Amino acid sequence: MTRPVPDRAAIEAALDEAYQAGLAKCAHGHVATYIPELARVDPSLFGIAVHTVDGVTASIGDAAHPFTMQSVSKIFSLSAVIEHSGERVFEHMSTEPSGDAFFSIVKLEEEKGQPRNPYINAGAILTSDHLPGVDAPDKIAHFQAFLGRASGLEAAAFPVNEAVFRSEAETGHRNRALAEIMRHHKVISDVEVAVETYFRQCAVTCTAEHLARIAMFLTNAGADPLTGEHIITPANAHGVLALMATSGMYDEVGSHAIEVGLPSKSSVSGAVLAIAPGRMAIAGFGPALGQKGNSIGAMKALGVLSKRLELSVFR
Repeated sequence: MTRPVPDRAAIEAALDEAYQAGLAKCAHGHVATYIPELARVDPSLFGIAVHTVDGVTASIGDAAHPFTMQSVSKIFSLSAVIEHSGERVFEHMSTEPSGDAFFSIVKLEEEKGQPRNPYINAGAILTSDHLPGVDAPDKIAHFQAFLGRASGLEAAAFPVNEAVFRSEAETGHRNRALAEIMRHHKVISDVEVAVETYFRQCAVTCTAEHLARIAMFLTNAGADPLTGEHIITPANAHGVLALMATSGMYDEVGSHAIEVGLPSKSSVSGAVLAIAPGRMAIAGFGPALGQKGNSIGAMKALGVLSKRLELSVFR
């Protein structure tokens, strides 16, 4: 039996408790430093936004503060690619957890340039390369248009942070190495287009409030529950969510399944998106990261929200 969507009062009470619990954890985290521009972000920022399938919105803290999407963008590039051209991207990519760090090169070489899944960096670079367009600007324009269509906002609401893009492009040597291995195995053909698209995609700017709204189609089998507009097919939405559940949280996917129990995707900018199918999307933002590279505040807050609102898909 499908559980009812919590009402506004229940959501706001749970949000307040979750925010306080998450905020207390932020002091124990650290910002990402391997991308120089991210090292400049204030680690005390923290916010949460909720959007339900019946139109209730609630947010707290720094939920309107802009951040770069980084790895949370991988959900939407995958959605855009498989909706445009079907599952062709999976001809050279698996759907299994990697068991290694998201930037690992080891298995990519062992497995002839075929990434384990689309949420590790190699898989995301391959996915970005499949976005429609002849060059990186074309591909990113298509990606931004997809975000606009999913959110009901203009594509211009999701600009590329050029400083972060340059920072990633100048220091992303390992990502270039991943792309070169894939080119060696004829999985991709143009390294520069692939990595520039990926770096620009990661540098697209968003807020927690916007992120929760973009993701509403994933709560409702691929259709926006507020407008009825088809965004991706039900089968594709199922695949995106399943991969979030198995590969979306770096090396904390198991503990996250136990503590939160929702398909989720994190990023080194501090964003975490969680989907409660048929009920709501939750977006947290807290750039203070834990040892595994996930937002330490957002992870704690999601655990509180899941328990208070009985959201876990395993309950």
